Amino acid sequence: MKSLILARYTLRDLLRDKLGLLFLIAMPVGFVVVMNIGAKDMAERAATIALVTFFFMLIIGCAGVGSTMVDMRRSGTLKRILIMPISKTGFLLGVSLDMFARLGIMVGLVFVMMFAYGITIPGAWLDLLLALLMGVLFALALGLNFAVISKGAFSTVLIAIVTSMMIINLSDWNRVGRFEGTIFATIADHNPVYHLSRVILGIVHEGAPLSQFHPELFAIFLWIGALFVTAVALYRWRIEHML
Repeated sequence: MKSLILARYTLRDLLRDKLGLLFLIAMPVGFVVVMNIGAKDMAERAATIALVTFFFMLIIGCAGVGSTMVDMRRSGTLKRILIMPISKTGFLLGVSLDMFARLGIMVGLVFVMMFAYGITIPGAWLDLLLALLMGVLFALALGLNFAVISKGAFSTVLIAIVTSMMIINLSDWNRVGRFEGTIFATIADHNPVYHLSRVILGIVHEGAPLSQFHPELFAIFLWIGALFVTAVALYRWRIEHML
């Protein structure tokens, strides 16, 4: 309950930020409009929009939750919150719920624009939505860890972008077989982004239901859980340096 109160408080601040609210709406709308310029093949267009949305949300989620934490530390908000009767886990959940709501709205707008353009996929739209939201959860869990190891907003965003691009490229290269027969194949096979991209492409191209991807989903949730536990442990260890 306290986590929900914190998330509502931070989301209320977003509604006061007109520029941030404009970006929240304009980015996904403009993105789908641009992606449909000159596009012909329906399946390829849907797959491209879904994957680019996923990769973009990964970067925004990592950088966004990390930057939120840095801003709280600089403004003194973090110190005021932590003297309240709220656990470290509850606090991190509250911050994550705030960013999850923002990114969820952006993903929802992407879907609305896809419907407006008459884009269809052989799989279920709900399965695709859930797959994208799982990607957002992974991004937030990763971003919480970035917020601990970085000391400023710029370094947080830089670390998030560099790390996101690395795991995205690893996923793409592994998917096209570039690592086949090398030691890097084993490393790339454990990349959660690789598993998520396989799920998304399976839904968009083959119409496969989400229930068909049990091994991939297990690996994704294992990563999300491990990253969140790591973030909680790091905050408990580093809390005196963050106030």
